[in-house]
Amino acid sequence: MKRSMVQQGVRLLGASLRVLALAVGFGYGQGVLAQSFPVKPVRLIVPAPPGGGLDIAARQVAQGLAPRLGQPVLVENIGGASQMLGTQAMVRSEPDGYTLLYAPSTPITLAENFEPKPPYDARRDIVGVVVVLRNPGLIVTNARVKANTLPEFIALAKAQPRKLFYGSPGVGHLFHLTAELLSKQAGIEMTHVPYKGSGPAVVALLAGDIHFSIQSVEAVREHLRAGKLRALATFEPSRLDGLPEVPTLAESGLKNVSLASWHGILAPARTPGAVIATLERHLLALVKSPEFGQKMKGMNFVPIGAGSKEFARMMAAEFDVWPAVVKSIGVGAARQ
Repeated sequence: MKRSMVQQGVRLLGASLRVLALAVGFGYGQGVLAQSFPVKPVRLIVPAPPGGGLDIAARQVAQGLAPRLGQPVLVENIGGASQMLGTQAMVRSEPDGYTLLYAPSTPITLAENFEPKPPYDARRDIVGVVVVLRNPGLIVTNARVKANTLPEFIALAKAQPRKLFYGSPGVGHLFHLTAELLSKQAGIEMTHVPYKGSGPAVVALLAGDIHFSIQSVEAVREHLRAGKLRALATFEPSRLDGLPEVPTLAESGLKNVSLASWHGILAPARTPGAVIATLERHLLALVKSPEFGQKMKGMNFVPIGAGSKEFARMMAAEFDVWPAVVKSIGVGAARQ
């Protein structure tokens, strides 16, 4: 009896030591991972096709981040489903810091308000690392549209209910909701045409397939310079340095429509905290550097540089606000 109890005690002690060894090993592994990260290229998913403002900004971030990490940062475009396909690819990746997402609010805090629901739970599955910048929006038309100002366009739309077409990067995209907010305020009705990203929407606008769109400045800047597109107003509270001739909404006779137009770096929620901290440190150093700030301002982006804690608070606030906004403007819940 006594011998059996001793043997049982030995077995229990052995099991306890193995558990302790595993725990110590796991902690040691996490520490080593944080100290050595990164040891291979980092994949940065952009959930939109090439050519739009999101893609343009992401490539600038990748270019600036690579030397700070000491590893290549490879941009991969995965567009589709209102930016949910690329976001899903990031969520399903190994949570080790080597697959990140460069995204706006659309697939993160907005997507759950539309059908079909995202194949992920952004509140549970995604963590924000750094808010990189704000992306000023412009109201643009094809240059052949007979309206040189926003009031002239509104008058044109009122005279032709639903006969003018506006394009967006997809149903449920921030620019889609903003166009609906603007239409409701102006008392006009247009027909919505969703595209698979800003790039295709701009192509359609250039071709005259649509008359009106809200786009980031960088996505349309060269077309404005070439005279193929016309900017009617900016959503910024003051005129943009790069486009001082373009009035604000207030100057055009409308109340300002606030755009939650951030771009951020996000990661799978189970990514080790030490890896997130490493990424956050390098990203904040990049975004707050004079060189990066000057370059982005020259492209009409506004550098922000908010860390993970502030990012989490901002996302939580948007999760609470968007359902009421979507309901108030009567946008259909179904994606097209």
